[in-house]
Amino acid sequence: MQKIALILALTFTSLLCNTSYLTAAELDLPDIGDSAAALLTPAQEQRTGAAVVRNLRRAGLIVDDPLLTDYLNQLGYRLLAQNTGSHQPQFHFFLVNDKSINAFALPGGFIGINYGLFLASESESELASVVAHEIAHVTQRHYARAYDIGSQNELPMLAALIAAIVLASQGGELGEAAIATVAGASARNQINFTRQNEEEADRIGISMLARAGFDPEKMANFFEKLDKESRGYGIEIPEFLRTHPVNTSRIADARSRAHQLKPADIKDDMGYQIMRHRIQALASSEKNRTAAQYRFDLQEQNTRQDKATRYGYALSLIRQEKYAEAKKEIKQLLDTDPHRIAFLLAKADVDARAGHTAQALATYEKALGIYPSNSAITHDYVELLLKEGRYKQTETVLTQFLKTPADNPTFYRFLAQARAKLGNQTGSHEAMSEYYYQIGQFHQAIEQIDLALKDKQADFYTTSRLEARLALIKEEIPKNQN
Repeated sequence: MQKIALILALTFTSLLCNTSYLTAAELDLPDIGDSAAALLTPAQEQRTGAAVVRNLRRAGLIVDDPLLTDYLNQLGYRLLAQNTGSHQPQFHFFLVNDKSINAFALPGGFIGINYGLFLASESESELASVVAHEIAHVTQRHYARAYDIGSQNELPMLAALIAAIVLASQGGELGEAAIATVAGASARNQINFTRQNEEEADRIGISMLARAGFDPEKMANFFEKLDKESRGYGIEIPEFLRTHPVNTSRIADARSRAHQLKPADIKDDMGYQIMRHRIQALASSEKNRTAAQYRFDLQEQNTRQDKATRYGYALSLIRQEKYAEAKKEIKQLLDTDPHRIAFLLAKADVDARAGHTAQALATYEKALGIYPSNSAITHDYVELLLKEGRYKQTETVLTQFLKTPADNPTFYRFLAQARAKLGNQTGSHEAMSEYYYQIGQFHQAIEQIDLALKDKQADFYTTSRLEARLALIKEEIPKNQN
């Protein structure tokens, strides 16, 4: 456990600073190896990354928006399709609920992108350059290497990091100073190795970008832009640059390499702009001002992305509860792009909010006919089915959908609610256990399985499945919390 925590500490100090309200006890990483191991196995890396994701979700730091998650995974796998590396885990890409400019990769193929970095990018190639860079960190197993090099000093550093986190969770200058001290020591101990990692991630990421049809020059351009903006306006250095330090020679090398690989035909997908405006519209704390700006931009034609801007405007109108106006904007979008999932879901959403349930359900069913088992459509569809009391239909849809396990815990909560209404308490407890497990609440997950096992009506197959799941969940609980 100590070695895993240290690897994450050295690599993601900026992330821990952003989530300083997490205490040491909340860092529920599994005990997956002893100090004699020289390297982490791929299976150990996957378990470690999944454990960190559960903790981030429990802290409210993961945006479980199926549309945005689907987009990031499509982007990531477009890049991965061009990767020829031998080590390629099952990747998972997710959006982090943080406005700071940052991105990070976890062992096992888990890659987080702060929504602040998404908004700071101006093209899909810029965003893809960050994703490609993080993919390279994973495929090259930089985390296992970090442990191999830094293992001699791991216990003192781990102790210092935990102390810093605990202090920071209490607030005040003392906690901030402790975090800064640990971060500084980590940087000094690892600086040469970090530069090697970054250069390797640049090289592999740039090649990946070019082969996938993105502009490889955008990697150096984006990093340089972030660096100049942070210095030019006197603001604090973006967290991404703290964990991925740049210098003029590194940027120049990346730009030279990119120029040699630049593809003839570069196409940024419209989906990027649509998702960027989705974040912009939904994350805004001033919904009226945001809607007014969208209206002005459309009237004055101040944008080259009219379709994406109109979508952002429609979402802003929905937030203002101006459903009739929103519906007009969405109709214009669907007239030109009738099969785009984001527009279909916006139409169904505004109909449901306006009380036109039959129309909304018809739109969801039409969309599922075009895109069977799509997670974003399924999520919104079953949510409305639940609200309408259609519990059996909800269970049927989710049982089919969850034949492939979902990363979004909300699906399991929906299933638990439907089964409880149908009187299937055992099934409800089982689904709720999976929900709690995915948000890092292990003891609640165990409690739900215990309740399910008390049902005398459960058959041998169900009981065996529940007991096996119970044993696996118990393995994930840190020994100091048993």
